[in-house]
Amino acid sequence: MAVEAELCAPVQAGAARAGTSRTTLAMREQLVQQGWKQARRGLTGLRGLVAVTALAVGVSIVPGAAFAATAPAPPPAPVSPEPAPGQSEGFAPYLPQVSCDPTIKPGTASFRSTMLAAYGGRDLGVARSCEIGARSEHKEGRAWDWGLDSSKPAEKALATAFLDWLLAPGENGMSALNARRLGVMYVIYDGRIWSSYRAGEGWRPYSGGESHGDHLHISLAWTGAMARASWWTGKAAATDYGPCVEYTGVAASPWSAPRATPCPTPINVMTLTGTPLLKQGSTGPYVTQLQRLLGVSPVSGFFGPITEAAVRALQQSGGLSVTGTTTPPTWAAARGGTSPAPVVSPPPATPSTQTVTAGRSLPARMTVKVRPGDTLGTIAKRWRSTVAAIRSASGLRSDVIQVGQRLSVPVRSGLTRYTWKKRSVGDRNRAVKVLQSSMGMRKKYRTGFFGPKTERKVDKLKARRGWSADGVAGPGVWRALGA
Repeated sequence: MAVEAELCAPVQAGAARAGTSRTTLAMREQLVQQGWKQARRGLTGLRGLVAVTALAVGVSIVPGAAFAATAPAPPPAPVSPEPAPGQSEGFAPYLPQVSCDPTIKPGTASFRSTMLAAYGGRDLGVARSCEIGARSEHKEGRAWDWGLDSSKPAEKALATAFLDWLLAPGENGMSALNARRLGVMYVIYDGRIWSSYRAGEGWRPYSGGESHGDHLHISLAWTGAMARASWWTGKAAATDYGPCVEYTGVAASPWSAPRATPCPTPINVMTLTGTPLLKQGSTGPYVTQLQRLLGVSPVSGFFGPITEAAVRALQQSGGLSVTGTTTPPTWAAARGGTSPAPVVSPPPATPSTQTVTAGRSLPARMTVKVRPGDTLGTIAKRWRSTVAAIRSASGLRSDVIQVGQRLSVPVRSGLTRYTWKKRSVGDRNRAVKVLQSSMGMRKKYRTGFFGPKTERKVDKLKARRGWSADGVAGPGVWRALGA
């Protein structure tokens, strides 16, 4: 590299003039080489590189002048596999996450590898479990976190070079040409956001909580995520509106084909009037409606042990036949026909109603041993309980707890204790037997051994929820079952 050669030349010349030994020269050259590599990796700033060079040469430098003389040129811009069309696509509209499909999409994977090859930096991941955090395109495999720290000059310079390239106008004057061609929907970095759907406003302050100072967050529209934009095809792509939510509160099915028209308004599940027979293992909008009517938390759209227990309680209190399934009289009672006041149509759980319903929604108990760093808040969050419930059940007069102390924690069901226990093929223990029972497997298959039948059952459950069918029963599966 030319810049590298220029940095090494003074070292060699100075050594010759001073009669420096070959060993000393080699050591100084090694210092320069290490400093250069660190700067390119973003581990030190360019000024650090100059300082290393000066140390090796044995001369003083003037701040600013030396930096300007030795700063490497910006990295070459990424090259599209296809030339830009005469007229590129328009800006993508806002298409937020509506489905649960945390698998890396082809365009996202290509975008990631292209940018890492061109600029370097750290890959901080694409996919994110649907159980973690709020709405995010990570849960559809079309958002990438790129590690370039704004507090490190060399890394910020790379991020700036990328953003300048991404938002630069094309030869025809079309603004943010590369963002259009790649199907970029928005970028967040260092407390600011640029979005295609508000492109005319340029960079705006970002107030979403995390400043994203140590990485760029890049979300792609569906044309970019599925590699259908002109960057990959050479042809301007029409807007792809992606999957649609059919019923409120029920996730959309994963992307299967481009959609050229905006999604219709979702149907409110509370307006459904059918009386289908639901039982353990059932899924869909009617399960969502039932869970809301009975105050089941969480509202998952999956009929598990907690939902069955709520149905049985309704049937028993209403003098109905206790079957644990939704017979027509059960639907009538749930919708207000004969059910008693405490059970009929409570509103969907919200932060303001969690405490009120805690006694009903946390019917089970488990013992938890306090670990270093634990607080009542972290314990409640880990096991989806509440601080007030733990204090009451454990007889605590304050929030002060000690390491090694055993607490009684109210939880949603007996399954909760297994939430963080991942199980897969080959495992044999009580947790597997509980898993098999909770999934409604026939009694002869509830052996406690995780074999092919259990794997297929787990994959079927995950597929119904739009998750990757990998045969692993983790937190998402346990919670879907009622943990």
